[in-house]
Amino acid sequence: MIQGTEQQDIAIQANAKRKPVGKMLAIAVVLLLLWLGWQQLFSAGASASLVIPRQQVQIGTVSRGDFVRDLAVQGKVVAANAPTLFSQQAGQIRLLKQPGEPVTLGDLLAVIDSPTLENEVKQQQALLASMSSDVERSTLQAREQQLDMEQVQNTAKINLLAAKRELARAKQSLELGVLRQLDLDIANDKMTQSELEFEHAKRKVALALDKLQFEQKSGLQALERQQLVVAELNRKLAALQIKAPVTGQVGNWLVEQQNHVLEGQGLLTVIDLSQYEAELSIPENYAAELATGLTVEVSLNGQLLQGQLSHVAPEVKDGSVSARVRFQQQDAASLRQNQRLSGRIIFEEKTNVLKVARGDFISSGGGRQAYLLVDNVATKTPIELGALSVQWVEVRAGVKEGDQLVISNLSEFKDQAQVRLN
Repeated sequence: MIQGTEQQDIAIQANAKRKPVGKMLAIAVVLLLLWLGWQQLFSAGASASLVIPRQQVQIGTVSRGDFVRDLAVQGKVVAANAPTLFSQQAGQIRLLKQPGEPVTLGDLLAVIDSPTLENEVKQQQALLASMSSDVERSTLQAREQQLDMEQVQNTAKINLLAAKRELARAKQSLELGVLRQLDLDIANDKMTQSELEFEHAKRKVALALDKLQFEQKSGLQALERQQLVVAELNRKLAALQIKAPVTGQVGNWLVEQQNHVLEGQGLLTVIDLSQYEAELSIPENYAAELATGLTVEVSLNGQLLQGQLSHVAPEVKDGSVSARVRFQQQDAASLRQNQRLSGRIIFEEKTNVLKVARGDFISSGGGRQAYLLVDNVATKTPIELGALSVQWVEVRAGVKEGDQLVISNLSEFKDQAQVRLN
């Protein structure tokens, strides 16, 4: 029988297996950290049913400071003085200056040919000359009648003197007894008759003088009326020559060359290049706040120009109101007609107010609610907004200085009470 190797083997007693205490402790620490993170993640936002990436929203910090309520507007540069010239008489137009051509004050721009007006002027001038001759003729006739009346007066005066001498001789003769009383009475009657005739002659001369003055006055008034008619026709005739009212350049032709124009029809425009203004288009919902004197800042060609509202249109066109801005200082050489510009109208300035950057949350939240961000959780919060500006919005209630608000569009928040931002 062959023996095995059992006698050679030595039995070894197995030791008890040592527990991995260090490894278990590390696992416990990791689990604890995971639990704490889980608690922090859901303790504050356990009720947040919507999660949105943080980079998709814009955050604004509520601050305190000065606030300027303004409005961003667009507009264009226009000439402050750009008169339109009109026809004062119907006729055929001859335009002498081309659009864009420079002109000086008093330059002849166009001529209207009106044979009807020219003929009427000649007729009225001839009538004026005829009336002048009639006035002179009537004056001579009146003077002649006055001379006749004066001759009658002089004759009556001589008769009166003769009657007085005759009466004196009759009295002397009666005293000497060589004349009857009857003859004396006859001399007295002649004396009385001569006096009456002399007084009547004086009144006729005075009446003739008054009549002469009246006829002269009436004739002169008629002559003056005719002179005014001729002067007005001469003015219309002179107005057929269209002259430049300002120094600048011709704008646009409003009629075609050699066309027949009517009285009151626009012919062309002239642009004064020495003074420019800004014409702004303002939304009609701000029309009630517009007033002359409001400060306006205009940005043009990289420079900022200061000005004030000088005129506000009384009507609304296409949902906007037109307003003019007069610059305080300007370089006319750097401005061009119809040049586009942007600017802002300053309505109000406040100090020490809460404000936040302007964003789409105003319209999407209705201006009554916003999302307050705390520890990456945005909570819907009621707020009260005040004035709006181009960059800022005033916050009157609902937040405090240093709070963070979501200022982007709130439609993605789906009106949830809380939203987590990852």
